[in-house]
Amino acid sequence: MTKICFKPIGRIVSKFKNPKDLIFACEKGLQTKTNAKIILDKKYKQGLNGLEKFSHIFVIYFLNQATKLELITHPGPPTEKELPKVGVFASRSQYRPNHIALRLVKLTKIENNILHIKGLDAINGSKVIDIKPYVKGFDRPDKFKTAPWYDWLEK
Repeated sequence: MTKICFKPIGRIVSKFKNPKDLIFACEKGLQTKTNAKIILDKKYKQGLNGLEKFSHIFVIYFLNQATKLELITHPGPPTEKELPKVGVFASRSQYRPNHIALRLVKLTKIENNILHIKGLDAINGSKVIDIKPYVKGFDRPDKFKTAPWYDWLEK
């Protein structure tokens, strides 16, 4: 298999120091209100032109403190004890073959090469791999289904 290497484009500044600090974010989903920053490498600053026109962005980042792989996992927070065990690809678990995460966050402000965001569940110092704007026509199908084990997010 071909090896794939990514170079980070920036880093996350967050108040969270370890993965256990983030369990609440799993319970809240998009309702997570935490503030964070992405410090983009200055050589990519020009790539931010126009991003201020978007309210939400996807952040793709490396889970630098994830150390294990679970092919079968619990797809929610520990408080949701009744959830079935599912395959890792049917979950948002951090314990994936490649420790990367995708999170939709609110973009509140851009200052120079710093993105101020709300709703990110990431550890301080996590490396950002990419940023993409949320675009309704690309990212939200008119009809979709979600597995019933994610119903707890609707509570």
